[in-house]
This record gives sequence, structure tokens and C-alpha cells, in this order.
Amino acid sequence: MPHPNTLPFYEAYVTNVRDFLQAGIDIKRTINRSLKTGKTATVTIQTKLYALTYSTYSEASFMKMILTPYGFDQIYVEQILKQSSIQEKWLKCLEIAFINFSKFSKGSEIPNRKLALRRIIKSYIVDPSIIRNKIAHGQFTVALNSANTSINPTLTTQLADLNIVTIYRWFEINKRLCGIIEDLIESPDKAHYNQYYTKYQDLEKFISDTKHWTVQTKMQTAGLVKPVKIKFS
Repeated sequence: MPHPNTLPFYEAYVTNVRDFLQAGIDIKRTINRSLKTGKTATVTIQTKLYALTYSTYSEASFMKMILTPYGFDQIYVEQILKQSSIQEKWLKCLEIAFINFSKFSKGSEIPNRKLALRRIIKSYIVDPSIIRNKIAHGQFTVALNSANTSINPTLTTQLADLNIVTIYRWFEINKRLCGIIEDLIESPDKAHYNQYYTKYQDLEKFISDTKHWTVQTKMQTAGLVKPVKIKFS
């Protein structure tokens, strides 16, 4: 488990994650109202703020996850935090989380699940962080390349295409992903085995069920998109 001295940090991240989720809900409500009343400028501004909120939430939820009590030994926490990028930190976390869990499974299912989760991390954790960095560094509408010497058309298009539904999916996928990894960290035993697959299947189903969602299709439903209640320990 993590060093006892890290418990106050874990508790701080529990609070931060809760507040980020509430902020996300409030921003989403503002976007919903603005979409319904045709306030396009407000939608654009609040959508960028929603994306920033997601990325900061993602960082806080990651720290909460790796510091969870009865989870990683402190040496593993330090190995994860030594990694130089968000992607490397998440992948190191995933690798360590599967070490003990893999003892209860044989064949190709664990490598296949790990590969699928790596892809999810890339699509819903790492890629959004790149967009966040552009917004945070003043590239609100037009993105530059990493050297700031030319326009980056791909990221500029991604900034233009940002919308409430995409970011909502990021939040929900992140919550489910962290729930899976926290379970692997805290209880990698045989009893947990079925629970893991239930949560994994729920994550896959959510991604599949929502992949064709658009603002237009969700505008046809009441409240656009509704928040999922999350219990905090």
C-alpha cells in the first residue's frame, strides 16, 4: 500500500475529483441551455472550458487512483510518477495493476484486455490532454505545431469539432476506466475476477453504445446528456 504519509494527499484528490465532477455538471448545464437558446458564442466558450475541466479532472482522478489505500506499494507509486509523460504514467500504472491479477488467468485474454485498455487510454486520456495543452497555452481556436512555427491543421480541426457530447463521453469513459484499474489495484484476487469482467464489459458497451452520439441526436432527448452518480470512498 502507499506510504501512510500519502493518505492526506489521497483525501485531497478525493475532494478535488468530486469538485471537478460537479464543475463539469454545471458547465454541461450551461451548454445545454445555450444550445437550446441558440447562444453559439457561449456554447463555444463553455465547451472549451468543459474540455479544460475534463483534462484537469483526469489528472486528479489518476492521482487519486494510484494513491488509493490498500493499493499500490509506495515503490510502485514512485515508479509511476517517475514516468515523463501522461501516457507513460498511465501505461506504467496499467502494467503494474495487471501483475497480480494476471496470476488468475491464462492464455491470451489478459494481453488482449491490456491492449484494449491501452487503446482506450490513448483515445480518451492522452489525446484529450494534447487538446487541453493547446487551449491552456493560448491556442483557443487555431492550434500551432509543437515548435510554434506553423499552424497544426489536424489539431485546429479537433478544436473546432469539440462538443458537449464528445467531452461527456470522455468523462464517463474515464470514470469507468479508473474504476476498473482501482479494483485491479485493491483486490487482484479470484473473487474480483468476475467483477473485473463485469466492469470491463460495461466500459466496452458504453463506448459502443455512444460512439455514434452527436449533439443533434442528443438534442432530441430530454436534458441532452445526464450525469451519472459516482460514489466516492
